[in-house]
Amino acid sequence: MSIIFDQIDFSYSKNEDPLIQGFSLEAEPGDRLAIKGESGTGKTTIFRLLLGFEIPDQGTILFQREKLNPSNIKGLRQQTTWLPQDLDLGQGLLKEVFYHPFQFKSNLANSPSEETVLETINELGLPQKLWVEKFENLSTGQRQRVGIALCYLLQKPILLLDEPTSALDDASKEKVTELLYKKKSRTIISTSHDPWWLERCEKVVELSN
Repeated sequence: MSIIFDQIDFSYSKNEDPLIQGFSLEAEPGDRLAIKGESGTGKTTIFRLLLGFEIPDQGTILFQREKLNPSNIKGLRQQTTWLPQDLDLGQGLLKEVFYHPFQFKSNLANSPSEETVLETINELGLPQKLWVEKFENLSTGQRQRVGIALCYLLQKPILLLDEPTSALDDASKEKVTELLYKKKSRTIISTSHDPWWLERCEKVVELSN
């Protein structure tokens, strides 16, 4: 899935200086791209612009070489999984809340078996006993890895990952990378200021104040 940002300017208010100015990136199928920048530089806003939740003041966003517009934005969203930095699946046992995203019509066909989910979270170094723990009691690092498992199993061709390694140690980061990079055709666009993660991305685009 080809994605292009061409000289994007954006501000949340016309009375404010632009949060994002002259931003460009190009991601092709299979790319592992990171947007680097400190907090407050607009990294998460880039995701909101891509999914059409915000509209740029200047510049062009292209999806599959076509300008992003109301007629193709739905298709883009259906082919994209966005993992926030601190995942919230609601209250309840992990085995219950994990399946919430699979209840959407566009995700029903990809709903995994319990055995597949348990194998996947085990690959990420999570004990299977978490399956019957309350999601709200999981640590930030555990929730982050549950989110990675969820993104992987949704099988979307585009993954948007917001600071995917912020709460992980190096051993957990290795497991996350091994899982995510299994399917080489997926386009992974992440935000990060973690040098470990940035070194493992093929393209790095920097956002600055």
